[in-house]
Amino acid sequence: MKAYLIKMFGISLALTILVELPVAFVLRWGMKHLGRTGKKTESASNGGRQARKATQATVSTSGGRIGPALGSKRHLALLVVLVNLLTNPLAVLLCWLGRMYLPPFLSLPVQLLVEAAVVAVEAWIYRSFMEKPGWQTGRPVLLSVTANVCSWTIGIVCGRWIDLAVAIALRLGQGW
Repeated sequence: MKAYLIKMFGISLALTILVELPVAFVLRWGMKHLGRTGKKTESASNGGRQARKATQATVSTSGGRIGPALGSKRHLALLVVLVNLLTNPLAVLLCWLGRMYLPPFLSLPVQLLVEAAVVAVEAWIYRSFMEKPGWQTGRPVLLSVTANVCSWTIGIVCGRWIDLAVAIALRLGQGW
């Protein structure tokens, strides 16, 4: 059982990182190259005298487009990996316990609640790094939602294959 859990957590974490890193880089590329069109908005309540907050920093790109301030690719990759190391094991454990001890019809609602909590925590962590130079993620909520929807969908699609691969690996491990 211990080997099964270790492999389950390891495969889930590896798959999540393999899916979420490309999603983060595609979103970063899109924000960098497409940006937001339009003028910088200024606060109407103070007559436009205050600058935007550091958490909502924008950078002017070619062609007059305005885009979010972005950190380095290396920092983004490290942040995505560390955030997933923090959230993925607990999410996998809670979903697995839900499958084990709750009626089958509650499995999907439990997964959706756990994923909603993971999205909120990850978005909060990404947002907290927006103030640190070089660590900006652009749109933290968009990054968290998109990355988690993609990894959850791949996990659901590949779930049966992953369970089969773990079972085969365990059988092969017992035979040797």
